[in-house]
Amino acid sequence: MDVTPATSAQTDEVAVERYEAMVRLATIDEQLAQLGEAGSVGFFPRLLGREAALVGTVAGLSSDDWLFGSATDWALPLLRGQAIESFAHRAFGTMKDVLRGRDVPSAVSARSLRIASSSAPAATQLPHAVGLGWSARQRGDDLVSVALLDASEVDAPDFHTGLNFAGVMKAPTLFVCRVRPTEEGAAEHAIAYGIAAARADGSDVDAVASVIAEGVERAKAGQGATVIDLELGEAEAAFERARAALGAERAGAIRARTQSELTTAFAAATRTGPPDLRSLFDDVYGTHEDHLAAQLDEARGD
Repeated sequence: MDVTPATSAQTDEVAVERYEAMVRLATIDEQLAQLGEAGSVGFFPRLLGREAALVGTVAGLSSDDWLFGSATDWALPLLRGQAIESFAHRAFGTMKDVLRGRDVPSAVSARSLRIASSSAPAATQLPHAVGLGWSARQRGDDLVSVALLDASEVDAPDFHTGLNFAGVMKAPTLFVCRVRPTEEGAAEHAIAYGIAAARADGSDVDAVASVIAEGVERAKAGQGATVIDLELGEAEAAFERARAALGAERAGAIRARTQSELTTAFAAATRTGPPDLRSLFDDVYGTHEDHLAAQLDEARGD
């Protein structure tokens, strides 16, 4: 589901690719919700209404740019090319899970895809994103860091820490806030920290990609950070727009193909066993000390 980055001359093919990615995300989200209700997987926050915001954000970036998502952004690796099979093992926490089942299934960590590890506390990803962007500028790397957040995180202390850090250091960082109709956004706070602000229709994937690309261009020109509010519509608005653009028949075919891929991937994951208990102690110390060996024996019931 790799999303093609935005270009100055967007083709019809790129537009269709974005709409297809949105339909695929909505289908995966629906299937995960059903599995969650059945108790087969842990909790995945629903994407409802955020499909265009996610797809458009990734489309507006280059593959070198870093993404720092919140706890609700489990779909980012899929949009950067993660195989559905790998995603399934992450969802079920199998022995083939790259995180070895150590975190909640919706947590992301994909260094090879330039996606930073997510965490549950609100807005902690913002200072981290600014730190990476600032260090990249110090090294002369031509990249941008992007912190995704929801409007509920604006009240968190790290929101203001991140914006202050970015404003002082002129970091090449974008703060992308998804705003529901009844919520206040983040852009209004930008002026207090000397940061640019922008807004876009978060249900319009092309508008999102455009405003992200503009922020990237500004950051790479040395003009600092931008706070972007993506104003979401009703929960089904983004998906309905994608389905209308593709046509009901094509959208239905994409849903059917995605459901088939998920069925195969999830079936393979359920046949795969959990990580070995010994893996709980891997990456903790260079060698397994005696007290770790004793704990492992206790966990095994030896």
